[in-house]
Amino acid sequence: MKLVIACLVVVLNSAHTYKLTWDSERHLLDETIRRPYSLTDDPDYMKQREKMIADEDAMRLGGRLVLQPEEQAVNKILMAEKTKMMDDSRINRTPYIPSLSFYQVKPKVENTTLLKLIRQMPKGGALHVHDLSGASIDWLIQNATYRDNIYMCVDPDSYILFKAFKTPPPNPDCPWKSVKEERAAASSPQAFDALLKKNLTMLEVDPVEAYPNNDKAWIRFQKFFMQVYYLIYYVPVFRDYYRRTLEEFSADNVQYLELRAQLWGLYDLEGKVYDSEFGLNLLLNVTEEFKKVNPNFIGAKVIMCGIRNSNVSVIAENVKNAVALKQLYPDFLAGYDLVSDEVWYNPLIYYLDALLYPSRMDPPYDLPYFFHAGETDWQGTEVDKNLVDAILLNTTRIGHGFALSKHPNLAKVVRTRQIGVEVNPISNQLLRLVTDLRNHPMNGLLAQDYPIVISSDDPSVWESYPLSHDFYMAFMAMSSEDADLTFLKQLAINSIRYSAMSKSERKAATAKWEQSWSTFIKTYLSQRP
Repeated sequence: MKLVIACLVVVLNSAHTYKLTWDSERHLLDETIRRPYSLTDDPDYMKQREKMIADEDAMRLGGRLVLQPEEQAVNKILMAEKTKMMDDSRINRTPYIPSLSFYQVKPKVENTTLLKLIRQMPKGGALHVHDLSGASIDWLIQNATYRDNIYMCVDPDSYILFKAFKTPPPNPDCPWKSVKEERAAASSPQAFDALLKKNLTMLEVDPVEAYPNNDKAWIRFQKFFMQVYYLIYYVPVFRDYYRRTLEEFSADNVQYLELRAQLWGLYDLEGKVYDSEFGLNLLLNVTEEFKKVNPNFIGAKVIMCGIRNSNVSVIAENVKNAVALKQLYPDFLAGYDLVSDEVWYNPLIYYLDALLYPSRMDPPYDLPYFFHAGETDWQGTEVDKNLVDAILLNTTRIGHGFALSKHPNLAKVVRTRQIGVEVNPISNQLLRLVTDLRNHPMNGLLAQDYPIVISSDDPSVWESYPLSHDFYMAFMAMSSEDADLTFLKQLAINSIRYSAMSKSERKAATAKWEQSWSTFIKTYLSQRP
């Protein structure tokens, strides 16, 4: 027994000595890296080293921008927090907050000086946002569900579905009940609203644990849209929901929005279902009204969407309709896209004849496309070959493009043609394409200044800020430690450069954004102690 105890003491002492030695060596190594003693001994080597690092830094997104003195002062504040967070985690081997699930770190991120700074920053445009998930769930509950004629039912999977009726029809599998009456019968309105939110949100549970892969995440994701579709597409709610979307994006210092919307299918209490021109006009009118009372807001455009599980004939009719609407509303309708899960549903080539229709018109018509493509981790399949067809169909931008870095030839074409790629960090993480955003496949393209914009996809589903959280994650997890304010500034510039705006619109938008940026820099510095 004494021998065992003696051996254990030796082992523990050895482990303690090893820990001290390791900590000391790590400290010395860290100090050596920061103050290289060979600088004067081998100046030629150090010059080559510094040049190689500088050359590579200049290649990254924003690497060629030059900050003015006031911008440098803001940059110093921003970089102090970034560097400290990265170094603390790397040197002390502690969890790195931006690499973890957004579900886990959201409150910590929102308490950082850096996110608060990004929130105040004019971020230009959000170019990838969907009409059913732009405004917050809280607004939807506190506003839309308090209206008259709103009904709810609980489906066999225990999910609450909403719809507006004058008088609800029989629905045995999911009986309709008045939301107003159900709220009145609850222990309190607050408790009832909390129940609604718990049923709607993906963040009630940790998505990393609850949805361990992309397939399971998409099942829950699509269920959300089934829950809210008929609530939001009720005309009075849709009008106010879109205005609320503009309000929330504007409050997050986003000056421009490109909204993907189905357009057709809005309905009223009389049972009338409206066509896509009605939907487009509604969005146009709300946008113009919003601009009048918010002069700093640049504006919005709409990308009409078809659904990937539709029949070919349906998509063919969609495309023809998009052509007609583009001719009628050239400054507001940006173009056309196909949405929904690329893995489960039809690839672009399935609809090739329909998508080629505009180019086969006499004379040919140039209908801009903005295809979702490559939102997958299945390499070499028909799913990520959507990237090939998107490019061949002359897409203006690519939605997600998650698989693009695995296709060097396609990536080269994207860069040569300056096809904007809409990257949505939090969406990619919570839909389980990538767990740690430091490993996002687009990071290498960001390091090479590819035509990339950052957007938020479905911020209401993630319960994120309209754009600031995604900017934060791109900055803290998808760029190097040395990437600074120039990176964020270039993202804002890119959002205007690769927007669907005309040349003259972009010029005016750039001038308005530059003024907002200058005001932000001065205001932020004046607020500092």
